[in-house]
Amino acid sequence: MKKVMGNINEQKIVDQIRMLGVDMIHEANSGHPGIVLGAAPILYTLYAHHLKFWKEDPNWINRDRFVLSAGHGSALLYATLFMAGFDLSIDDLKNFRQIDSITPGHPEYKVTPGVDMTTGPLGQGFASAVGMAMAERYLANTYNKHKENIMDHYTYVLCGDGDLMEGISYEAASLAGTLKLHKLIVLYDSNNISLDGKTDMTFNENIVERFEALGWSVITVPNGEDIGAIDKAISKAKQNLEKPTLIQVKTTIGKYSKWQGTSEVHGKPLTTDDISAMKQKLDIRDIPFTVSNDAMHDFQSLIEERMEGAYQEWQERFDSLDKKVKSQFQELQESNVIYSWKDFSYEFPKQGMEAPRVTSGKILNEIAKQFPHFLGGSADVSSSTKTYLNDLGDFGRDNYLGRNIWFGVREHAMGAILNGLALSGLRPFGSCFLSFSDYLKPALRMSCLMNLPVLYIFTHDSIRVGEDGPTHQPVEQLVSLRAIPNLEVFRPADANEVIGSYKAALENGSNPTAIVLGRNDVMVQEVTSINDVSKGGYIVKEYDKNLSGIIIATGEELELALKVRERLSQKGIDIRVISMPCIERFRAMPKEYQEELLPIGVKVVVIEAASSYSWYDFVYNDKYLITVDTFGYSGKADDVSKKFGFDLDSVEERIENLLK
Repeated sequence: MKKVMGNINEQKIVDQIRMLGVDMIHEANSGHPGIVLGAAPILYTLYAHHLKFWKEDPNWINRDRFVLSAGHGSALLYATLFMAGFDLSIDDLKNFRQIDSITPGHPEYKVTPGVDMTTGPLGQGFASAVGMAMAERYLANTYNKHKENIMDHYTYVLCGDGDLMEGISYEAASLAGTLKLHKLIVLYDSNNISLDGKTDMTFNENIVERFEALGWSVITVPNGEDIGAIDKAISKAKQNLEKPTLIQVKTTIGKYSKWQGTSEVHGKPLTTDDISAMKQKLDIRDIPFTVSNDAMHDFQSLIEERMEGAYQEWQERFDSLDKKVKSQFQELQESNVIYSWKDFSYEFPKQGMEAPRVTSGKILNEIAKQFPHFLGGSADVSSSTKTYLNDLGDFGRDNYLGRNIWFGVREHAMGAILNGLALSGLRPFGSCFLSFSDYLKPALRMSCLMNLPVLYIFTHDSIRVGEDGPTHQPVEQLVSLRAIPNLEVFRPADANEVIGSYKAALENGSNPTAIVLGRNDVMVQEVTSINDVSKGGYIVKEYDKNLSGIIIATGEELELALKVRERLSQKGIDIRVISMPCIERFRAMPKEYQEELLPIGVKVVVIEAASSYSWYDFVYNDKYLITVDTFGYSGKADDVSKKFGFDLDSVEERIENLLK
């Protein structure tokens, strides 16, 4: 075992990390000591001997990325970061899991120095790491032009049995193997225990054979306490230039606890007696948060000796780059870059009609021409979602410069991979049918938690999908997306509003955006506005003399609302029509603007072929909601619309009766 290196007692450092993590959990009376005790040698070995980083520059663009996919092991990560010299104090460790601390219960991006992504939902970190490894390949092939390895880093993951039970990890692992992402190294804390008990009740496959079948190299370390063996395994993985590597490290959960090897030690604090007995066994002073200065100094010395020259050498290479490339790197390092269109051109259809998804495809291609860090793809539906970037190549093992990513039928992994790409400074997009946004919702939620500027493009947005039937006709998806904090959801009505939605999305560098698009041709309206989309809601047709009522509509239903208004005006019913492509934007507008559009006391009717739950704030009661709250039917679009009362005659009659 590699316990002593020169005058450095490595085992002492590992045990110090262990006990700091246990003290944090004991102080908080909350946490997961099992992984802290079992996996400490893995994390120590990675940080001491392999992970490329510089603590004075934690956002260094060419650092190795580390993702704690097993996010419940946060105490282990924080203790390691503290010992490694990151900007964490003993008081920060004492405040573990406390309100407003920088050591939250699970790692949070931009909260704790040295944390590369938010993790906690198992499997998300694993899959996002695939996105980080893809970003490294893309950026390395973009910028390493003259034997100057400006982009040259690894992505490491620590995962557990629970991560590998989640389906998302296998979706992502399959793509990683297909793409031959050899700079992705996953350290698998394999202890055969999950929260409820032994994994043989639920998880009995041969992991080695499974990953090998996915195109990975697999290395097994039989003894998780053997620092030397872990070190050699990582070194061997780095020599593999063909495949990603899974290093299976056989560990004992809760090592040295009286409950070691059982689920009892997984997710609850240890007793004071148990902690004292462990500290005595490991020769650690039995005083909470006692730190050996020698151990801390030795750990940091190992890192500095390995990294100081490498960091300075990289800085010299970077300083020699021209201004344009430096500017692009600055953009990569900043997560809130605003993308402003220049010389944007869009040719409106001569026939005056175009499906929003088709307009979207044209705009995506224009955006991609202007912004080299803009890339993405679909879950095997780009021909339907119109999200293919023409003439920009396909990202693959033979062409890492391609900007079209083929995610395959893997919506969930796609969402997480987009997060990894965004965490690497790129501006990614992903697309699928709106009905199947549910498959990627957990990953989209992580985009929102981390405030990443990921662009989600959802097409086939209503019951008017028609013949594909209720499985493909979204009903509840819009309201569920609108309910997610930090997500802006746009449902544009026509080409003008599609352009406005993309403009608003790209100029928002701080949050994810969902653009929801119709499949069918719609008229490009003279009254819609590109610029007013940024307000969330605006007047598209004003009343003539006396305001009888207001219609709010989104998407394809705006055309219907305008036709209804025209008919009712001939009957003396004077109506204002408001397009509201983004409820979140409208609610963020000043109160005066909102009341100007929706005066108190005026009846408001909403037309949207989706769940009513988005709209109760805007109407007196549900009689004024022309919406859909049941599943759809298979049939032609017009027939389905008529069955649900979304034909012109039915809507006219209903609104007339409401406003009389």
